[in-house]
Amino acid sequence: MKKLVVSMMMAACVLLGGIPAASQDYTGKNVKEVQLVGLERVNDQVVRSKLEVQPGQPFNSRMVSRDIRRLYELGYFSNIVADASLSGDDVVVTYTVEEKRSIDEVKITGNRKVKERAIRGVLTWREGDSFASEAYDDERDAILKLYQSKGFPSASVDIIVEEIGASRVRITYVINEGKKARVKQITFVGNETLSEHKLRKAMKTKHAWWFLGGKYDPDVFEEDLGRITDEYGNYGHLEADVENTDLAFSEDGKRVNVTIYVKEGPQYHVDTLDVAGNVVYDTDEIIDKMKVIPGEVHNKSQVEKDAETINSGYEDSGYVYAGVTPQVTLDRENKTTHIVHRVREGDLKYIREIKITGNSITRDDVIRREVLSFPGERFDGGLLRASQSRLEDTEWFETVRFTLENLDDTEDGRFSNLLVDVEEGKTGYFNFGGGYSSDEGLGGFTELTFNNFDISNWPKFSGGGEQLRLKLNISGKRNQYNISYTNPEFMGYPLIFGVDLFDERYEYDDVGRYTEDTSGAQIRFAKLLSPFVTARTMLRYSDTSISDLPWYAGITYPREYWDGREGSTTISSIWGITRNTVDTQKDTTSGSRHDLQFEFAGIGGDNNFYKLEHDSTWYWPLDDNRKWILSFRTREGWVDEYGSSDYVPLQDRFFAGGTNTIRGYDSRDVGPKKTGLWGLGETVAIGGELRLLESLEVKYRLNKLLRLYGFVDSGGVWETASDLDFGDMRYSAGIGLGFDIPRMGPIRVDYGFPLNADEDQGNGKLHLQSGFRF
Repeated sequence: MKKLVVSMMMAACVLLGGIPAASQDYTGKNVKEVQLVGLERVNDQVVRSKLEVQPGQPFNSRMVSRDIRRLYELGYFSNIVADASLSGDDVVVTYTVEEKRSIDEVKITGNRKVKERAIRGVLTWREGDSFASEAYDDERDAILKLYQSKGFPSASVDIIVEEIGASRVRITYVINEGKKARVKQITFVGNETLSEHKLRKAMKTKHAWWFLGGKYDPDVFEEDLGRITDEYGNYGHLEADVENTDLAFSEDGKRVNVTIYVKEGPQYHVDTLDVAGNVVYDTDEIIDKMKVIPGEVHNKSQVEKDAETINSGYEDSGYVYAGVTPQVTLDRENKTTHIVHRVREGDLKYIREIKITGNSITRDDVIRREVLSFPGERFDGGLLRASQSRLEDTEWFETVRFTLENLDDTEDGRFSNLLVDVEEGKTGYFNFGGGYSSDEGLGGFTELTFNNFDISNWPKFSGGGEQLRLKLNISGKRNQYNISYTNPEFMGYPLIFGVDLFDERYEYDDVGRYTEDTSGAQIRFAKLLSPFVTARTMLRYSDTSISDLPWYAGITYPREYWDGREGSTTISSIWGITRNTVDTQKDTTSGSRHDLQFEFAGIGGDNNFYKLEHDSTWYWPLDDNRKWILSFRTREGWVDEYGSSDYVPLQDRFFAGGTNTIRGYDSRDVGPKKTGLWGLGETVAIGGELRLLESLEVKYRLNKLLRLYGFVDSGGVWETASDLDFGDMRYSAGIGLGFDIPRMGPIRVDYGFPLNADEDQGNGKLHLQSGFRF
């Protein structure tokens, strides 16, 4: 019996026109039968459906080679062999296959410090996949790299493959984690110009401090070497290099001492500075914006920032495709540099259309009103950045992206479409806050806020950009209920409308024992005057009464208390203006926020007074990475009576001390105090007509989630403006800790220490504020 072995080699021969001589003996003979050998998991009918060779038709070796190719394309087989043999005058064709082995189970053992989920995340072998033995090294390297990133440089991995059935294998990763290495010490050799402290500061790898930090990650350490040479470049050492590193691990593998050998090289100064390729702006106009100029030490990172400044200027002027590349030439003989900022201006672009994508809940028009650019205008990079900040500050979206869409060649090349792509986020918030002091104990509030409310979208009530807030504050001293609704586009006009209903009951017992009940409502209107300035006005009605005074209050309490027992109403109109240029409302790093408000009471009700209040805050980043942020806040308030009123009611006077004014002092305990008639009775706070408050705060951003604070508060309250005496100012200092819980909200804890308190003003106070998102 003659046999023809048909394999991939035969298929190649057939395709090239070379048919083995033995195959000619069967050409033209009828195929009696087609046999399949080696099938275990793969269905017989699936394979036969791909075969061109069929019983009853003439045998053709080309058909056999094509069958082999199609069977390989199925992806089920690692080897295929075809045999042809005679059975009488007919041919029997047999396809012998070797199925690929499948992974039936993946087991991971030996891992204690790294979670199994993290390990599986870096593997390519999965249950149900085909087993490819050539992936051994990749799998092992992936696990080792993961462990190294977690600080386990001595980890090892063994991979065991077991046959557990027909073409099925079990893979077991046996991990020996070894000891986690922490950096004990980082030492530099060869550094003369830059201190070790400055070089360590440039690195992300840090030495351990007690049981905190110090994780050794080889990849991060390798990047640190580049950061070191970059730091040298900022001081003119453009040829600095890390010549060698030495890692000395302890015997138990838990600690490593790092030694970095540097070669500083010479220091370079800037000799010439020029701009090339610029047409729109004059060279002198561009150079005036630069900080690295001839005669100064060459600062590598600042040269790049200068290029970014030029680029931003072009983008802000509509040249959105502009590019600026700094070209630096070294004069090694004179140790100087020649800088040329090469500008590619591109074309001036205008907005043809603004397209909104990704919004499944929020209406298009709600998003558009937050975008400060309009169709037909030239692109303005500053306005686009401000628009993105506005959309992010709404907290309606997880992400906001601005991109440009070029139009077809048939369109006017000056125009592009602005694409605003958003990813919807959760816009409901459940907030709570609390505080503790030795006098007040614990207290807190809950607040339910819908930031993307739509009163007309029943039953979902979402997507309109409106805000509905329900606030409940219940503690041992305070019961407060508040309902607030805000529509940022009233009746289709760019006018903000809002209405508030409030009812509050507060029991004071530290600087005067009494209960104050206030209820009322107000209507608000506001108008955006510019991207950063908003004007507002409102009409407010409130009804306030004082109760639960001691029976002897008429004698022992001043008139500001017992005059309010019968209750009084106040109807006032309020005007205000706000200017806000901060980079972001949450975790602000730069910019300022200013607010000025005037209240005129007496258009109805029992009380006649006017009140002026000012509130300004500035933010300054103290380093290039914006980890250190300095802020200063100042608040001033003045109120005075007029007409038939001979004093300002207690509820409208200014107080200080406590969480929101001077941290570390008891609530309302800073300012004027009085006793009753003839100096009898207890001393109680009466508030004042003038208040000054200042707060200086420094924030250190440890990472995206954790922040440290240090603050100094100061302030004072005077019964009348003529009583102003800066010697009455009270001061406090304190520390704070703030962190964010992802998808939930911020938490901040402060503790303030009074610096010049009276004997009866306490020794300090703890403040807690937190929020949760749903």
